[in-house]
Amino acid sequence: MEEATRATSTLPRRLAMGCGTLGLLGLIAVGGAALWWHQSGVAERERAQRRQKEHAEQVFQPAVDKLAPPPEKAYDIDETIRVIHGLDRALAEQDDLEGWLRSIARQDYRDVAPEVLAARAEILDVLQPLYAKQTELEDQKAVWEMTSEMLIATLSVVSVSGKVNMVNPAGQVEVDHEQARRLWDDLKQQQADRKQLQRDVDALDKQLFDALVNYADVYWKYVDEWDRLSVLRDRAYLAAWSGDWVAAEQSAKLAIQQAPKEREAHLLAAMAIIEQGSDDRYAEARALLDETMQEHPDQTAPALLLLGVLESRVGNGAAARLDLQQAAAYYPKQSEALTDMLDPYQMRGFLEKSREGGFITELYESTMLGAGYFSPDLQLARLHFSEGRFEEGKAKVLDHFARRRSQQQWDFVISDITFCQDLLGADFRKIFPDDAWLDLQVSRPMLGGGLQLAIDNRSDRTLHNATLVLALHLTDQFPGQYVAVPAPATVPAVVAHDQTSFGTLDAQLPDVAGAPKTIDDIVEHRAILIADEAVSWVDTDAFKLSEAEEFRKARDAARAGLRPEVAPTSPAPFTNTFDRALSGLSTSSKVEVESKYGKDGLTIELPRELAVLHPVFRLKYGDKTLVAEQNKLENDRIVLTFDGVQNFDDLALKREDLELVVSTALGDVILTWTPEGTGFRFAGVQQDR
Repeated sequence: MEEATRATSTLPRRLAMGCGTLGLLGLIAVGGAALWWHQSGVAERERAQRRQKEHAEQVFQPAVDKLAPPPEKAYDIDETIRVIHGLDRALAEQDDLEGWLRSIARQDYRDVAPEVLAARAEILDVLQPLYAKQTELEDQKAVWEMTSEMLIATLSVVSVSGKVNMVNPAGQVEVDHEQARRLWDDLKQQQADRKQLQRDVDALDKQLFDALVNYADVYWKYVDEWDRLSVLRDRAYLAAWSGDWVAAEQSAKLAIQQAPKEREAHLLAAMAIIEQGSDDRYAEARALLDETMQEHPDQTAPALLLLGVLESRVGNGAAARLDLQQAAAYYPKQSEALTDMLDPYQMRGFLEKSREGGFITELYESTMLGAGYFSPDLQLARLHFSEGRFEEGKAKVLDHFARRRSQQQWDFVISDITFCQDLLGADFRKIFPDDAWLDLQVSRPMLGGGLQLAIDNRSDRTLHNATLVLALHLTDQFPGQYVAVPAPATVPAVVAHDQTSFGTLDAQLPDVAGAPKTIDDIVEHRAILIADEAVSWVDTDAFKLSEAEEFRKARDAARAGLRPEVAPTSPAPFTNTFDRALSGLSTSSKVEVESKYGKDGLTIELPRELAVLHPVFRLKYGDKTLVAEQNKLENDRIVLTFDGVQNFDDLALKREDLELVVSTALGDVILTWTPEGTGFRFAGVQQDR
């Protein structure tokens, strides 16, 4: 019984012991599994970190190698700024750190200040171990956001001390370190929920902050140096624009002293010496051009053009042609390199906000892209004209504008035609002397928006393959500034004595200083017609009359001592044409009465030779002033028709003298006819010059 009782009592204990053993084994199993799981996780994290470290080395190394500072040597401040701007523009454009690193590795760092490369390399030295620890994609993005935002922020936190003098500046530009530290702390706080990233950043906090701020300090040091150089070059550009070549040379040489390896001031100084026209100084200009071509062998087109101009000045036509032809060949090839500095110029957006700033950027872009004075084709045309080869010069002018059209480079068309008018002068006018008989017609359509465009060709010459480029003066632009906008259609022919449509211009126009513009913002419209036979301004009749009236007022004010004398705008060949045409008017002019019901009309014929002077005609009869209803060219004659003058058949009405006022840039001429029988007899010429 006792044995049975003992057996019964030990059973629970055995069962309990068995269960305990099983529980212990279970706990051991769970603990082992947890330990295995932990060890596996650690191993996986270690493997992930090794992979991330290897990946970081792969993506950082090309950029690190590229930023290895070269041996200390003279740097080019323009190249340095180009690289600085390119790298920091990539901060805003790239979506991640790896894209930014690739952009760093693609840059060309020749002639860049070693201090800039070292400062950027210092940032990578700190970023690489930080990036190597971030195995999570979100943490990698957070590292990029923090560092890129901090770099951009510190580039805008600056202070200026000292005084800035244009020729010998002493002001200092540097980063405000206290403000930069506050920005950095704010950026870190934005990532406060990422505990591991916070620990990783805290471990490198001082090195990373110091590297970021040190780069910003270096950045502003060289931007400040470039700005000071730009002040001197801007003065040279402005002086060149106004034709003050002595001042242009002085400012350009000060810029060269400050930055011996730069390019722009070398070109400006050489151009200024050439334009001063002293034969004994041409060797100095040549030396400047040789120097800049040696320093910038991939950007020689502007220097070659100036060498061509120099050779033409000394009478060496063969060498001039070769240099200009080489410049023409190199400009397309070098355009990308020559416009690299346009990005740093965009940093100086304030230039767009003044007329003078527009002069600077326009002359810079013309220099670097071959427009206006720096067009090889137009300089070759100038050379041909000077050597008496008119047809070759004409062909070069027309080729140049045909190329502008094919390349859709409308921005330069206005400066190109200005060069032609100013420096090719009478030879350019001879290409198509009848351009005053082309009228721009602009109107609003009955339905829809936009502007309807047409040319009324009152000449007897048909122009082929014609493109119309509008020169629009818009609100917020300075007086004399225009935006070039091509008309929608290129037409096969602008037919003689007919009107030709060029389509309807869209209502939306290019922005001005970032502000959108429409046709309602047009203050004034002119246009340039590019055809196979001619390139010329075309204007509305109202514009031509207004321009002639403004010229007359300016001349009258100068005679009264109220303003400076009006500078002559036409060279000797036009003066000779003017005098020759006037001397024969008594026999070459003709007046005929056109009998009509009521008031009769008059037809006046003048020699076509006057066309080159762009005359504007007004007929005075008694107390009336009339504008010609028709004004066209026919064969060798200018034919003017005036309607509703007087009923000349009514003998009870007093007949007055006819006075035809011919307004030109060389002054006004008044042609007088006196009544004789049923017609009029030529009475004389009165000049008002």
